Amino acid sequence: MTLNRIVFNQDSTIKQEPIQASELPSTKRQNISAGTTLVLQSYSIPPGSNDHYKIGLQKIQLKGFNNWFAFSEHVQIIQEAIVPVTTVEAVIAKQTQKDVVNITVNRASLGVQQGFLKLVFNVDTFIKRRPIDSSVLNDQSKQLIPAGTELVLATSLPDANNIVKLAVQDSHVKFTLKDIEIKGFSQDWFAFVKHVGIQRVG
Repeated sequence: MTLNRIVFNQDSTIKQEPIQASELPSTKRQNISAGTTLVLQSYSIPPGSNDHYKIGLQKIQLKGFNNWFAFSEHVQIIQEAIVPVTTVEAVIAKQTQKDVVNITVNRASLGVQQGFLKLVFNVDTFIKRRPIDSSVLNDQSKQLIPAGTELVLATSLPDANNIVKLAVQDSHVKFTLKDIEIKGFSQDWFAFVKHVGIQRVG
């Protein structure tokens, strides 16, 4: 299936108006990390603006808004089929330890880069505040994320063996989002291990 998606090629700020981010209060701007990909419900070039896209996010609200402006030089609009990535479940299956997922990241290659891993959604799925069936959670404790979304994670640096470990609990990987909050939270979200994968940014 082909979707319209927006890819952030560098750290950027989406805004409620197509003006300098510094001119807007924090409630009307949202930092987005390089490597983030969001599924679009709509996009357009607003009349009188040649350097911003007006975007409508599919299913996700940030700071209570679906509709935002993105600086065109920081992003790319793509219309490509979703290519599923290796799931967290498949990575764990090759490990002896089952309560974490080990992601290999060469520490020497990072430099000063933060936000070097991203969670990739192969299918439409809920992220949740607890690692249980989404049907028993209230709306404030879950968020449907569309397939094709890629969210940058806040993680620790790789250890001496070039491994980043993320906790796994009841077939869900636990994660923290970098820069963005969903339903008012960035930390302690869970995603079902069959539905998502983890990849390097860049």
